[in-house]
Amino acid sequence: MYRIIYPNLTSNSFPYNDQFIKQYHIIQYDKEMSSVADSVTIEVLHEKHFADLARMQKDFLNSKFMCCCIPLGSDENEARVRRVYNKCPEMMKVGAVCVLDDRVVGFIQMVLHGMPCDLHKVEKGEAYVYMIAIDPDARGMGIGTKLLNWSEEIARERGCQKMSLDVVGGNKAIGLYERKGYSAQPESCISLPFTFLFVCFVMGPIIRPTGSPAYYSRGRAISMEKELE
Repeated sequence: MYRIIYPNLTSNSFPYNDQFIKQYHIIQYDKEMSSVADSVTIEVLHEKHFADLARMQKDFLNSKFMCCCIPLGSDENEARVRRVYNKCPEMMKVGAVCVLDDRVVGFIQMVLHGMPCDLHKVEKGEAYVYMIAIDPDARGMGIGTKLLNWSEEIARERGCQKMSLDVVGGNKAIGLYERKGYSAQPESCISLPFTFLFVCFVMGPIIRPTGSPAYYSRGRAISMEKELE
């Protein structure tokens, strides 16, 4: 864990005022987070990461409850992760983990055309972000940005022209995706009722991520895309 220590500044400390103090704290916080992000390394997926992947996927999926009562990650384990990658070893080349102080704190998995994907039909020239997850105590350190940057670089090397992903409504990560250039795609009036039912009954209307406040999905799943230059 990282702790930020601020100097003893108050609005009574001449010549400081409240606006100066607020700006100073923001700058100091940004410097601290930048320093942490710089110490993070990205590693392409390897079998040695399977146990950490199982742990993170379980936490990620357990924030969603089928029929509002069954956590989706209840059967997630290392053996299941190993089966997925044994079925398509090529997926390991387009997946990565973030390591901080010899500990895996985040991971991302892309899916390219021809790879198995139960959430999205991946087209030629498309790189679909199947999953991205960050440990609760590592959020806010720029790790999500690093993982997305890595995925876009790999996608370009593979000849992809666009990135895509799906995110449940209400998720704060939407702000990150927008800052990275992703834009929400128009929703079809025909698909809206099916999306609403799927999100509410398969994932649950209330999402409870570990280490973060719960949020209301409003039965929405937002598709976002970004053109690669």
